[in-house]
Amino acid sequence: MTGLKITSRFGVLAVALGMTLSLAAGADDAPFAPPAPTGPYGVGYSRTVLVDESRAESATGDADDHRALAVQVWYPATVPLGAEAMTLVPEPAQAARMMAMNLDLPLETFDYLNDIKGHSFAAAPVADGRRFPVLVYSHAFGLFSAENSQLMEQLASHGYIIFAIDHPFQAAWVNLGEGKSATFNPAAFRDPDMTPEKGAALEAALVGMHKASDYEGYLSLAREFILGQQSYVKGISLWLDDTDFVIDQLEAKAVPAFAQLYHAMNMERLGVFGMSYGGATAGMTCLHDSRCKAGINIVGVQFGEHDMKFPITAPFMMLNSDQNYYTGETGRGVPVNFEANDFVFHEARGPVYSLTVADAKHMNFCDLAHLMPEGKGEAFFGSVSPDAVNKVVNTYVLAFFDRYLKGKSTPVLDGGVPEDLPVLEFIQRNTDE
Repeated sequence: MTGLKITSRFGVLAVALGMTLSLAAGADDAPFAPPAPTGPYGVGYSRTVLVDESRAESATGDADDHRALAVQVWYPATVPLGAEAMTLVPEPAQAARMMAMNLDLPLETFDYLNDIKGHSFAAAPVADGRRFPVLVYSHAFGLFSAENSQLMEQLASHGYIIFAIDHPFQAAWVNLGEGKSATFNPAAFRDPDMTPEKGAALEAALVGMHKASDYEGYLSLAREFILGQQSYVKGISLWLDDTDFVIDQLEAKAVPAFAQLYHAMNMERLGVFGMSYGGATAGMTCLHDSRCKAGINIVGVQFGEHDMKFPITAPFMMLNSDQNYYTGETGRGVPVNFEANDFVFHEARGPVYSLTVADAKHMNFCDLAHLMPEGKGEAFFGSVSPDAVNKVVNTYVLAFFDRYLKGKSTPVLDGGVPEDLPVLEFIQRNTDE
């Protein structure tokens, strides 16, 4: 692996993506039928574009071009009789363009995405009589905010309102309305000093930190790997500003498109979560913003300007893959000595959890593992069943937010992993258990 490839693998531009997608491309039938969410509520859906007039869009270099964010929301709803469910990916063009751009294939190759129906209903009336906790989600670098639609539907069915942000130019493709769109352009996140030699050193640090014999050895290598990629360390400030802006707008009830939701939103019970770079964004948000009452980092190396100090007080959970997405190492079978974010686990001052899924790779933690089932066992996905990973994510993300945003009893967080879940390791600190 060259130095340039190690940085690209935080997005969707890995060579492995082409291997996986080409196997599923051109499918005649929908690859799978998403299971119905298990909560008591129906699921409503809405989408809008917010413009932050206080910030120029750095990716375009045009001072008159302000930062625009597409925001999708899933929420508890009363679904009218006879309503037609939406596609699982509410805007299939997002997923199709991501695949087409990376494989240089025509968009119609991925028309099967239009046949994959989810369980959300556009503009359905919000469920009456309750105020629901609010969650804010950020996607993986190079993916899109609907990458985990199954999880969004599950959470909404159990009484959460989830706002998912598309970070334009760092997402694969975003429809910004009025004929405008933003295509993946990660130039600002590339390390200008990256060389093959530096890339090899970063890879060695990544492998070494997992196998370190003691915490100090791990921390030294983790520092080299994380702080050695300053483009990702500093670039996260843009996503933090995006997140802060969206939360401000929700608190101010300033988004007309979401007007029917305001009476049902409990902003005092706010959770922040995300996948990969979006998970790192959640960590940094919850570290510094007291409005975050609980957060989750799903398989994201914890980048950010923290100098490896992370005294987070908000309850926090990290989900990890068993197999190394960046180096291709597979089949560990037993927990490593240290996960990439063990410094977060070690430094946390509030309740903190770390869970590792067996035989899973980085991209098993989103719906792409279902949308492209033929990729199972290839370099992009681990051998674990996509259904099994979906069940782990749904179970633990819901239980965590239920405990810390609703105050509910959630025994699955107390230990004793259910036998039907492929959890390799589940540890915790600063809890009562």
